[in-house]
Amino acid sequence: MARKSNTQITDKINPSAYPWGRLLEAVNEAWIRLPELGSLLPIFAALWFTVAVLEVTLQAFIPASAMRNEDLPIGARFLLICYSISSSTIFLIAICGFLGLLRWVEKQFFTTWTVFRWLMGAFAALLTWFILLAYGASWGLFWQTRTFIDSQTIVFLAPHPLQVLHWVDVDMALTLVVLAAIGSWVIMSWIPRWIRRWPVILQRRLVLVWGWLIGVCLLGSFFGELYSGTDERQSTRTAILYTRSRDNASGPFPHVLGDIQKHLRYRPEERFRADDIRIVQRPIIAMERYVATAARPPTNRWNVIILVVESLRADQLRVYGATREVMPAVDDLTRESRVFLNAYCQSSHSDYATVTPLSSHYPLRSSTAYTYPENPSYPRVLIYDVLKALGYHTAIFSSSNEWWGGMINFLQTGNVDHFFHAANFKGPTYVMRGETALLLQPGDYASFADWTRKTRHAGSVDDRYTVGEAIQWIEGLKGEPFFIAMNLQSSHLPYVVPRDFPRRFGPEKLGFSIRFGKFPRDKIQVVKDVYADSLVYVDLQIARLLQYLKTHGMWDNTVVVLTGDHGQAFYEHGFASHASAIFNEVMRVPLVIRAPGLRPGLETRLAQHVDIAPSILELLGLAVHPSFQGTDLLNSTPDPKRSVYMVAQTSLAYQYGIVRSNFKLIYDEFERKYLLYDLAADPDEKADIASSQPTIVNELARRLQTWRTLQINYYADKRLHTREYPPIVAD
Repeated sequence: MARKSNTQITDKINPSAYPWGRLLEAVNEAWIRLPELGSLLPIFAALWFTVAVLEVTLQAFIPASAMRNEDLPIGARFLLICYSISSSTIFLIAICGFLGLLRWVEKQFFTTWTVFRWLMGAFAALLTWFILLAYGASWGLFWQTRTFIDSQTIVFLAPHPLQVLHWVDVDMALTLVVLAAIGSWVIMSWIPRWIRRWPVILQRRLVLVWGWLIGVCLLGSFFGELYSGTDERQSTRTAILYTRSRDNASGPFPHVLGDIQKHLRYRPEERFRADDIRIVQRPIIAMERYVATAARPPTNRWNVIILVVESLRADQLRVYGATREVMPAVDDLTRESRVFLNAYCQSSHSDYATVTPLSSHYPLRSSTAYTYPENPSYPRVLIYDVLKALGYHTAIFSSSNEWWGGMINFLQTGNVDHFFHAANFKGPTYVMRGETALLLQPGDYASFADWTRKTRHAGSVDDRYTVGEAIQWIEGLKGEPFFIAMNLQSSHLPYVVPRDFPRRFGPEKLGFSIRFGKFPRDKIQVVKDVYADSLVYVDLQIARLLQYLKTHGMWDNTVVVLTGDHGQAFYEHGFASHASAIFNEVMRVPLVIRAPGLRPGLETRLAQHVDIAPSILELLGLAVHPSFQGTDLLNSTPDPKRSVYMVAQTSLAYQYGIVRSNFKLIYDEFERKYLLYDLAADPDEKADIASSQPTIVNELARRLQTWRTLQINYYADKRLHTREYPPIVAD
């Protein structure tokens, strides 16, 4: 009786009455109709062939790809192509599976909801377009910089995506957007319709060929892993090259897989503190207390101007060995100044480098790419904070957009009387176009420049306007002391000068494009000449400012400091421009200090950007503020054991460096290895001697990692921010 009763109850159950009943019915129906899903295989096979052909074509076309790596044997390159296509297959299955799931949900639950079906279709089209756009952008980034988009790239670009577009060729960007739209239509509409018109026998043959090729690619990927991954081969040169090419040069999809594996296999970064290295920790003091005790008679109420020139290499000035006169006004300035021949910037990219001369703080504040937040918790005393407390008028005049990386959040301490930069300039700004840059007027509301300006993401200002604004501001001060921080940008790639400006070195028109990190290698000298012409133009604007000071009786009571935010690379180490590895073509910069009564001359002592603010205060007769991490260069004895620290945290390079006792040590976090150079014997940093000098590597690594640990830990601990300034690693 019990069994009969249970049977009767079961017969009366309606599965649709339960929450998961309808879902179970749908799964059962799909299982019964599984053979019908075979009609989708030819479409998927056609999509796979499309992606595979595109991947192989781009590999063959773009330099530095795995297919074109002549250091690898042809067989290894074939295996890398197999791995690239296999990786693409994984992502293609995942994407199609996700879209198929959405389609299944739509058919099962929303067959009568026309609006929802339309939205699902629009979402699928938008997702396909976005994936194609990201795919094309990743290959474009690799073409220019030899790196694909990954998690570090996203972290770097996310805070300021619109500003990045300022340095992207607008024509190329629009072309990529249009091609992605066309590609999404081809994938979602044209290919399915085209394949469905094929005879069944051709569809089956297509699937059969696809299956064989998939097998070949998977087998090739397997042999590739054997080729590079066995214990006895992992340390061989070809195995290392294969692994690097697999993860970094085989296409966007393999690179994303490698990035995921890197995070899954993440090892704690090499970061420690050596207890036997002395650390200086200074307590926070009120500005009133500092001002009351800082004066060291005789004090001088001289005007102060800090000139930071974009991408200024030291070798462009005569005093640093230039063979031609590029910046005559600056060359004249060096003859009456103290010139530091062995000076370094603190970073290879502007968002870290340009604020350092003002703050005397090392820019390393996080283990990942750092964006300056609003109202940071850590103490920051910039040089104009001190001078404002002493009655100075203060101003920043920048041809750049200080919203880049949130720099404006760091600079706006409440003690800047006048803040001029690209985002609040009402005149024309520049955007990339083709081989140069395009000057767009603000009256054109539809222009890219005008749109970015209105969204606070405008590009650069012609330096003549920046200098003109500064002169106008000085005129209104009636002789009262002032401080100016000036950032000049006309020498930024692609080295823009007005069309009517006569070129002294380079041609007026180029037959090729100069892009960030990319130009033809056989055109290096031409690009250097174009770069030199941009410096000629910057020099003319500097001459205007200096001449104004002289003709208006201010020269004899003005301190002028000139430097570059960083240098510029021209493939000396395989890359162009900056924001990449911290080799000396990017890190060595001129440092020129001119002050009333300061004896001109050349200094060979080690100097760095954190030393600028302390040196200026000493010139004015003031004690160095306790928050500064640098030292006075003019009234202190050179220390032969002094250390200089530097950092790069971009999608192109994660590196930390130290220069000490004529040696330079670089820790590459991407590669997890050290590079060591003897700067006395090898100033061009061509021979890595780390393997032959383990003692020197260990000694410098202890200091570098101690500095790195202290910096990161300090900025991560808000408790320290209330009681002490950033720590100093004593030499």
